[in-house]
Amino acid sequence: MSIDPAIALACRVLGALVFATAAAAKLRHHRELAGVVANYRLLPEALAAPAAWILLALELLTAVSLVSAVRLEAGAALAIGLLCAFALAMGVNLARGRREIDCGCFQSGLRQSLSAPLLARNLLLAAAMTVLLGRPQPLLAPLQWADGLGAGVAAYALYRAFGELLSLRQSSAQLRKRFV
Repeated sequence: MSIDPAIALACRVLGALVFATAAAAKLRHHRELAGVVANYRLLPEALAAPAAWILLALELLTAVSLVSAVRLEAGAALAIGLLCAFALAMGVNLARGRREIDCGCFQSGLRQSLSAPLLARNLLLAAAMTVLLGRPQPLLAPLQWADGLGAGVAAYALYRAFGELLSLRQSSAQLRKRFV
């Protein structure tokens, strides 16, 4: 099945922006990152800090691969693996009833607690990255570049808006609990 090259570029742009901004936010909040990783309670406490730095490095590597198209298929596979690992970690904690922990996305100024929509968001992003697997990346015409770039940036804006809306919903629900 053939996919329009502009769609593949849009997926690359979306993925690159998601992973680059996630890595930048984790760098800004590096003191809290190990605690967030530890709070998932999936690793021994002693491995939380090294795992946090490895996670940051993998996110940066993913962003660079998606932006540059160097080892693009490996970068897309890494993106899929990371997103599925994040979804699995969220799912395990949701199943444990641990909804109030911070997801660690550092996407919003507000805290993002674990939720089914966050888990679904990661799985949808992983599905979008599969467009980049097993297909040659042809040269794009100028209009295809514009289409792909614009669509990728628009998809990223929607991704960010979704995260902010989830944060606001969770914050307002917590406020209602305090005042009711």
